[in-house]
Amino acid sequence: MASRMRLRDRIRLAKLRRDEARLAKIVQPAEHPIEHELRRTRTIGDLERLAGIGSSREDRAAFWLVFSTLPARETLDAGCEMLRRMVRLAAGAPMPTAG
Repeated sequence: MASRMRLRDRIRLAKLRRDEARLAKIVQPAEHPIEHELRRTRTIGDLERLAGIGSSREDRAAFWLVFSTLPARETLDAGCEMLRRMVRLAAGAPMPTAG
């Protein structure tokens, strides 16, 4: 009888996991196609092109000048985050939420 209960518990657990997996698929919204493009970028130049920043030195300098008062690492982080925001806005994608 004890082995039968264990088997029954295993079956219930398997059904529960299957139901949770189905629910997770339903709950998670579909990802916007631009998110795939953002993950494919390998360089800052790729991000700049997606965001619509011109390829001339002047256009690029004008964008990065805003962040020039920050330390080097923070400049890159803030600039890249702004580029990603610009790409998402242009594509009409929702902004990701923290958490």
